[in-house]
Amino acid sequence: WGLAGRAPRASPGEIAPMNPQDWGDGPLLYFGTFLYSVVSGLVPVVNVEVFLLAMAALKKGDPLAVILLTTAGQMTAKYVLYLSGRGLIKLPPGRVQGKIEKAKKALDEHPSGAGSVVLFSAVTGVPPFYGMSLAAGALAMPLWHFMGISTVGRLFRFSAVYFAPHLLRLAF
Repeated sequence: WGLAGRAPRASPGEIAPMNPQDWGDGPLLYFGTFLYSVVSGLVPVVNVEVFLLAMAALKKGDPLAVILLTTAGQMTAKYVLYLSGRGLIKLPPGRVQGKIEKAKKALDEHPSGAGSVVLFSAVTGVPPFYGMSLAAGALAMPLWHFMGISTVGRLFRFSAVYFAPHLLRLAF
């Protein structure tokens, strides 16, 4: 690395080392954000919150666009899970049925209704929002109700995650 932390220039015919700080804020960044969010919504071990923290730390992209695309990607994935809960899309067999049963129980037993449980899950991840999405479909919660409540919850969650480092810096 050269002066000021910049990668050295490549000679003609040579490939310069890649420096993430040089990545642009163009369409590929936004498409990647959306795609990563969809994958993270379907594969629980892929963590979108860590991705958002990295985006905030690197100051990549417009914050509003990143938050909105993250929410849209996650909700696209949750729509697929909702449809799977309705039986319209078949997911690979495995632990999915157990997750549906646990989430159904939480939705059925909550005194203030399924909508409040879905909102709480969308914001906090407790109970896991993956299971809530499946259960909402299995219990035939109206799609507009599920998507509306969930989108608001996810938008709040991702905004909080993205801006948390900035707020902590201001506080200390």
